[in-house]
Amino acid sequence: MREEEQHHQVAHEEMSAQFTTLTSADRRAAYAWLARRDKNSTPEFELSLQRWLAEKPQHRRAYDEASQLWRLLREPAARVAERDDCRERLKPQRTIPAFAGWAVAACAVLVVGLSIWLKDPAFVQDWRADVTTRRGESLSYALPDGSTVVLGADTALALDFSEKGHRNVEVLRGQAFFRVKPGLEARFIVSAGESQVEVTGTTFDIDNQGDDVSVTVETGSVKVVGDRSEHFASLGPSEKVVVEGGKVGGVSKVDLNLELGWMRGQVVFDRRPLSRIIATLQRYIPATIVVRGSTGAQIVSGSFPTDSAEETLRALAATVGTRAHNVTPWIIVIF
Repeated sequence: MREEEQHHQVAHEEMSAQFTTLTSADRRAAYAWLARRDKNSTPEFELSLQRWLAEKPQHRRAYDEASQLWRLLREPAARVAERDDCRERLKPQRTIPAFAGWAVAACAVLVVGLSIWLKDPAFVQDWRADVTTRRGESLSYALPDGSTVVLGADTALALDFSEKGHRNVEVLRGQAFFRVKPGLEARFIVSAGESQVEVTGTTFDIDNQGDDVSVTVETGSVKVVGDRSEHFASLGPSEKVVVEGGKVGGVSKVDLNLELGWMRGQVVFDRRPLSRIIATLQRYIPATIVVRGSTGAQIVSGSFPTDSAEETLRALAATVGTRAHNVTPWIIVIF
């Protein structure tokens, strides 16, 4: 009877841990234990770790999540550690024992930093931004000059209207649709990556995917400039151009209903690499998506609703013969 009661008690604790929100302190402590355990374990250390794990169900859950994340990042983290001589610094020091403790802490910070990046890779850009949206969120925003912009999901803009004659916006990441107020003396300049868009008064869309930037004009006209002034293109209504590596590509005619479908909750791709589609779906999925192997190179077409992006991701993975697996609540691996 006692054994059965103990079994129920353990099951109850595990269930409680599953539905308890982990704090940042829980996660930091788990990463610290994990980093110290890696190739530096002793019987005394293992005993201390087991005591800590037994203190609270959340400790076990945090440690299990940290272990899963460490397995995923072990290879890239090891390369960084090798470059920064972390392994050498972790060796026991006879003359300066405090130095070894500092090195353990430094390597633990490395792991924590990688995990923060996976959970919120845009936090550095958000520090620079004046207006942002979270994953799955859109926003209509009034600019100081009377123009307006609709921010797509997971988008960040930096604004510079501080001086007379300045109407500058930088799309740090994401997608934005601008309605520029005409009739003002100052030029309206939007920069993204290695491209710059000059506008007088028009409506247009700009999508910064990091590797490339696409510009689509609904009404009016714009000039798109690459990393050098000789790399430019002039666009009119229903025209689009892609800037890749600072070089402006050819101008093409497009269907605006498809190109601007994201504002109606629909994204459309025609023969695009799966990696590009996943990058767009990532804007609508809270968990960070990691693609393993060459899966991202496969070519896919389709129309996808943004309000069920995670279901779409799993369907796409199955279509190309892979699967989407939740490693933790905030990491999805495609393999």
